[in-house]
Amino acid sequence: MASRNFCSNVGEELEVWSIKFHELSRKIDRMPSIDKYRLLSHIEDLHIIMTEMDDRLCEMMTACPTVEPLEKEESNMLGLS
Repeated sequence: MASRNFCSNVGEELEVWSIKFHELSRKIDRMPSIDKYRLLSHIEDLHIIMTEMDDRLCEMMTACPTVEPLEKEESNMLGLS
């Protein structure tokens, strides 16, 4: 149960950060070209971070268990033992 909660929490946090990065990228896309030119190295860094974040999120989705056996305490609390 603990690892499932951890995976869920980390996955949700990564999703929030990913959404924020993508929103920032869309704002940058709407900027005039001259302004983007001045920020080019930062924009490239942002795109690298976004790619790594999205990759990590995909890894979390596939690597973390979605179903775990109930621990003995949980089983007792639910009256299943």
